[in-house]
Amino acid sequence: MSSAAVQQDDRTVIARPMSQDAYRILLLRNDGAELLVVGERPPFALPCVEIPRWDRVAENVTAAVRKHYELSAICLFTPERSVTTTDADRPVYQVMETREARIAAPGETHWLPLHSIADQFFADEQDLVAVTDMLRQISEFRKGEAVGPFGRPGWIQELTSWVQHEIQPYGFRLSGKFRQLNASPTFALLRFQTNGPALWFKAVGEPNRREFPVSVALSRLFPGFVPDVIATHSAWNGWLTTEFPGSTLDQVRDACAWKRAAQTLAELQIASLGNTDQLLGAGCRNLRTATLLRLVDPFIDVMSQLMERQHKTPPPALGKEEMQELGRQVKDALTAWAQSNIPDTLGHLDLNPGNILASPDQCVFLDWAEAYVGPPFLTFQYLIEHLSQTKQQGLIGSQLLVDHYFSNWLGCVSRVAVTSGQRLMPLLAVFACATASDWSEALLSRDERFLGYLRSLTRRMQREASVFDANRMHTGCA
Repeated sequence: MSSAAVQQDDRTVIARPMSQDAYRILLLRNDGAELLVVGERPPFALPCVEIPRWDRVAENVTAAVRKHYELSAICLFTPERSVTTTDADRPVYQVMETREARIAAPGETHWLPLHSIADQFFADEQDLVAVTDMLRQISEFRKGEAVGPFGRPGWIQELTSWVQHEIQPYGFRLSGKFRQLNASPTFALLRFQTNGPALWFKAVGEPNRREFPVSVALSRLFPGFVPDVIATHSAWNGWLTTEFPGSTLDQVRDACAWKRAAQTLAELQIASLGNTDQLLGAGCRNLRTATLLRLVDPFIDVMSQLMERQHKTPPPALGKEEMQELGRQVKDALTAWAQSNIPDTLGHLDLNPGNILASPDQCVFLDWAEAYVGPPFLTFQYLIEHLSQTKQQGLIGSQLLVDHYFSNWLGCVSRVAVTSGQRLMPLLAVFACATASDWSEALLSRDERFLGYLRSLTRRMQREASVFDANRMHTGCA
């Protein structure tokens, strides 16, 4: 259940005054010895590109630099500013590197040796500050004083050499072409072309480091349900997979693909029965019923204080009695789940159509940073939630998706348990999503967007709890 879905539910509107973001580019070559500048003599300027707002920065910046300056480059990092300013229009910078050491500078630009940077000046003094900050941070990366392998110049050569070495036993060779989709000092996502299948390299840092051991374990335990891991780079928390020949579910106009995704999800979860200890050992979150029950009282206490601190209405803040009642309802739902005897399995707290790759006869599931062990049906609830938010809602009805998912489960649990689990999963899915966040630190946070997100989840929980109670009354359950 995504932040976007909850915010939309509470009619929160995020202003988007512009469709493009401008980035000033700190483009290096020759192992960081030279910087591309605009102008033949001072005062210099930095190259600048515009990219679509809200899209992947690395993918779009590299494409824009290639288009406007005819240079192939990769992103390294966004420099941390040594001078703090509150100016909303302050420039945004991106440090990049090109491997094209001998290529001539594009028109009206030239390569400036960085050893002479102290004797130069820029039309905008903020550019010189950004260059100085960049040099300081690169020095920290090279000395090991900064966290992350992907901030220093030259890491892409090291990575490509490693990839070529690892794929040689398979008879693959890199073609030299690759695409960078995500970039930061600790995160990387790249697609490499070969003489065979394309390959994907992904590396993760905090707070998603668990995704590395979880992804490796899932590839070993459940081949065919997740991308095949063919090599790992433990020092970088990175892994290499072969590309699955399919498209993400949100790009597929095919009701059969959605039905296949629901069925395959159930098959994967059923296959994980008996492997829960291994999954927890690999780093999956522990969201078993007993764990969730222990979280109810502290969570309700923190959310009650957040409600008291809410300054803006609407939406209305929930009162203390309403919060206490909500806590009782969540406990009742968790107790009912435990009594249903539905087994714990592998789950995914961020299962959305963009994390599912579909082909005509198969589905695989991606991005397991939010993997958990606990009630299985919650994962399916997130998929249903995303279906209701997409343009593909008219493609397939949610009930048809429900039928295909639960048909697999009827071979493992009773029809009564499946029916009970269906009633419980909307409320418990919201609670699990909320408790998997950093809610315990909320009272110390000044991030109003995050605090608003938690309040929105809590109000959503109250609505689902009301539906749960109404269904219990209707069916005559105690």
